[in-house]
Amino acid sequence: MSKEAVENTERYIIQSVDKALDLIELLAEHGSLNLIELTSMLEQPKSSTYRIVLTLENRGYISRSDEDGKYCLGYKQLMLTRNLLERNTLRTAAIYEMKKLSERYGDTVNLGVLVDGKVLYVEIIESTHALRMMDSIGSRSPFHATAMGKAIAAYMDSKEVEGLVQVYGLPPLTPNTIQSVLQLKAALKKIQTDGYALDDEEIVEGARCVAATIFDMYGKPAGAISLSGAMHRFKPELLADISANVQEAAAAISRKLGFQV
Repeated sequence: MSKEAVENTERYIIQSVDKALDLIELLAEHGSLNLIELTSMLEQPKSSTYRIVLTLENRGYISRSDEDGKYCLGYKQLMLTRNLLERNTLRTAAIYEMKKLSERYGDTVNLGVLVDGKVLYVEIIESTHALRMMDSIGSRSPFHATAMGKAIAAYMDSKEVEGLVQVYGLPPLTPNTIQSVLQLKAALKKIQTDGYALDDEEIVEGARCVAATIFDMYGKPAGAISLSGAMHRFKPELLADISANVQEAAAAISRKLGFQV
């Protein structure tokens, strides 16, 4: 932003509102502060800080402890955070990126989460091609046979993955399905290196799927997004472009969920 633009913007800033937001951010950073501490950090008269404090306290944005008289963030912050999180559900965060992939390639775009050792399809945009995958929202597939399942498992704790294998096994669905723990570990390690997962006719013969992991605000795998279709539309020479765009979509969704690299 140019110096002139900055100066024009500053002309319209309401100083009292700006200071009130500074106060909220100070409490978010420090946990709790008393009036003197807030006044010092805001670098303004105590009377001005007190008026801001009373206003914010009255609206529920901050609260005062009866024990030590210090101020902290109030219940209103929780309400705003809850509303933000409710709007930023995985599906809500993903749908725009899913549409972009669908428009670019015309193949089926899937959004899934891992539940009880299986990938649960929570959103699907169907392919425009006659030959396409026939999964439906609410359907499930074994995690070890799907690109989305492996993309999620690649960033789970190894003990968790081992637990899934012990409980659910590695049942073969096609001759290409992973059937041993060694194969699975090698596949998950490769996903971490490549940044994306592949399903090469592992659940349906003649079909290929490319998936990438979606992370939540804590850096944990929240789900995965994938593009799937017939093998002839996912030729090896096209995988670099496809995987890059799937990874880009996953990264964009992750950012909407609060994930920061």
